Amino acid sequence: MAEAPSTSTDPINRRPIDLAWASLAAFVPAIVVLLSRMDTIDLAYHLRAGNMILGSHSIPRVDTFTFTAAGAPWIDQQWGAQVILASSMKAGGWPTLAALQAILVAVTFLFVYLACRTSGASVRLCSVLALGGFFIASPALAMRPQLLAIALFAMALWAVASRDRHQSRLWIVPIAAAACANIHGSFPLFPLLPGMAWLEDLHRKDPRAGKALAVTVATIAATFLNPFGPRVWSYVASLSTDPVIRRTITEWAPTTLAHVSGWLMLGSGLGVAWYFARRTIVVPWPALLWLAIFFVLAMAAQRAIVWWALVAPVILSQIAVPSPRSAIRHDPALAERTEARSPAVALLVVMVLCLVVLAPWWRGSDVDRYVISPTPGLTSAIRGLPGGTRLLADQPWASWFEYATPEAKVFVDSRIEVFSADVWHDYGQVAYAGAGWSDVLKHWDVQAIAASKAGDTTWQLIPTLLEDPDWRIAYEDPEGILFVRS
Repeated sequence: MAEAPSTSTDPINRRPIDLAWASLAAFVPAIVVLLSRMDTIDLAYHLRAGNMILGSHSIPRVDTFTFTAAGAPWIDQQWGAQVILASSMKAGGWPTLAALQAILVAVTFLFVYLACRTSGASVRLCSVLALGGFFIASPALAMRPQLLAIALFAMALWAVASRDRHQSRLWIVPIAAAACANIHGSFPLFPLLPGMAWLEDLHRKDPRAGKALAVTVATIAATFLNPFGPRVWSYVASLSTDPVIRRTITEWAPTTLAHVSGWLMLGSGLGVAWYFARRTIVVPWPALLWLAIFFVLAMAAQRAIVWWALVAPVILSQIAVPSPRSAIRHDPALAERTEARSPAVALLVVMVLCLVVLAPWWRGSDVDRYVISPTPGLTSAIRGLPGGTRLLADQPWASWFEYATPEAKVFVDSRIEVFSADVWHDYGQVAYAGAGWSDVLKHWDVQAIAASKAGDTTWQLIPTLLEDPDWRIAYEDPEGILFVRS
């Protein structure tokens, strides 16, 4: 990922407009995130788990959230992220959590920009590439443990890209990997970074290649620094190969044109291919290998598109500069030329003002201003059910109800791996009006059903339940309906 070392000590040109372009890589992603709301599909149950850890000073080992998997083993590999999220929530509520999301996204693409700059590509090109990466990755930047891992990965990517001038930065990678092993299941990607750096160093006959190999070994070892030891590797392997997960969860399925993320991925892939087709200089095979690995990962699962979006800009910035760092050498003629500061200052002022105006603390305390969740009326209705009620909720909603109405026990939630294939089959019978839906409800003694009425997610069973004398409506609004046993 890095070019051959340079011995030149020429200073780098610093222009006002360069600072403005550089700031775009961090400010624009932060502004876009602040304009959106957080999704609770994954976030909410992590907040509940984090509160449990903070309260008990122990990591949960079995499921206590549902009635279909109660007491089943739970490898809570993401416990570190849960503590961070819950602590942020305790510190300042939803506004602080929204601000943390914006900060993490901004830091991520600032590191991508800095990694691009190590190649010597221009400030403008690096900023455009980083923003392009943000655009492609945007569907995957929800507030959840993966976002923390994404920021760590971007930092490790920068450390590897800048290793020529700062060899010691390579040791950031195993530190980041150790943190990720306690935050998110993407930690197996971290050894890839120094491993690919080692291949690059061998290709260019860099005598320091041995250090990259040593860091690769250290990075692998660092992933074992977690409460579950080597079991986190088997956890990730089983999760990524589980046929139920790959069939039922969109982001685990192969990338197709059925979703926006697929179009973004296809467009970026075609863009890279078009750029290569126009080049007259042969692309080094290590760069092609970088792109091939992360392209294949992205096509295999939609959730892996984000890693392509981080790596591809850095590789492209290096390919674009045939002479290492030549683009950032000191130019005496440029240094003597004066340049107006006002456009750069105006751009910076506008972005800072946008951040101030969009700061989440101005939004008030209404939870709907911060998160996308079931309606307050539906939540209140479920909160009013007797404690211990067995609730079969629309799966994307279950995480929210686990957090907002902890007295109820849900059927399934976002922890897909916790539940058996039989449980998911039973859930499908009810959610999609299968022939055995009534038997499922009797078998599990379901006492309440929270069904979605929103667009494409409308439950097909709703008309049948409306006519069934065993069920009555306890609450209804345009988004959902709560049935309870008569």
